[in-house]
Amino acid sequence: MAAKKRKRAPRQVYAFIDTNIFLDFYRDSNEATLSLLERLKPVRDRVISTYQVEMEFLKNRQRVLVESLSKVKIQNPPTIPAILADSATSKSLRDVIEEASKKADRIRARIINLLKNPSQKDVVYQSLEYVFQSDSEHVLTRDMAIRQQIKRRAWRRFILGYPPRKQTDTSIGDALNWEWIVHCGQNIPGKIVIVSRDSDYGSSVRKEYFLNDQLLREYRDRVGAGKSIGYTHKLSDALQELQVKVPQKEIEAEAESMEDREREALAQDLPAASRNRIGHISFEEFLRLLKGRSLDAHSPATVESDA
Repeated sequence: MAAKKRKRAPRQVYAFIDTNIFLDFYRDSNEATLSLLERLKPVRDRVISTYQVEMEFLKNRQRVLVESLSKVKIQNPPTIPAILADSATSKSLRDVIEEASKKADRIRARIINLLKNPSQKDVVYQSLEYVFQSDSEHVLTRDMAIRQQIKRRAWRRFILGYPPRKQTDTSIGDALNWEWIVHCGQNIPGKIVIVSRDSDYGSSVRKEYFLNDQLLREYRDRVGAGKSIGYTHKLSDALQELQVKVPQKEIEAEAESMEDREREALAQDLPAASRNRIGHISFEEFLRLLKGRSLDAHSPATVESDA
């Protein structure tokens, strides 16, 4: 009788998720992307994080919400010629605009409630508290003795100019997160996936993502060649590596939101006349407007780290 083949145990995967990924949940307009955050809860014991990530989220959360508040407005209501002001169609249009304004006011009131009472009204805040308050050994908190050693290592790499570090950085936040990732890699089994859209972690070309060469070499030297590390811009990629089923509509919604943010970031540096037309042109025409411009100068805005 032939021996039964043993099923290979699924590979353990852990994920480090950068602060801006969490803040983007306030920026996204597609509700499907919010479901990705809920899918983190069942695997929170395999989320690598630090008190630095938590602090950056809390420091910038209100700013992002206030930015969202300023965007909730009725854009350019049409001007009705006086000769048609008394027509039934004009009255109907004014009623629609008035109703839209009332709904916009209600949305603004809800955003203000998120600012007033996040622990009860803000599902993003609640979900992340669930992650940050995990008692997992790979969530670095201020009451862990190892944090002093991690901070010393982070300070040393910051002074030497090692990545991950932006040219304008004045704090060791990114360095502290990386040192914790390396520490976790040395002490837990399996692969680590970094989810970040900061260019100091790596590069992306045609929807493929590449960890910075120096970080990759350093990780292999310090952790061991037998352990792997990945890098992606997409939370859905990391969730799938964590064996979480992600519906296709949520994957597509995240990709669409990323494209919208990239387009918006690029549009900010266009001449005013072109920028005003962005909402009324095709993507192909938008790309033609950018012809001759250096795309390297338009990396997405990132959150500055604190020591």
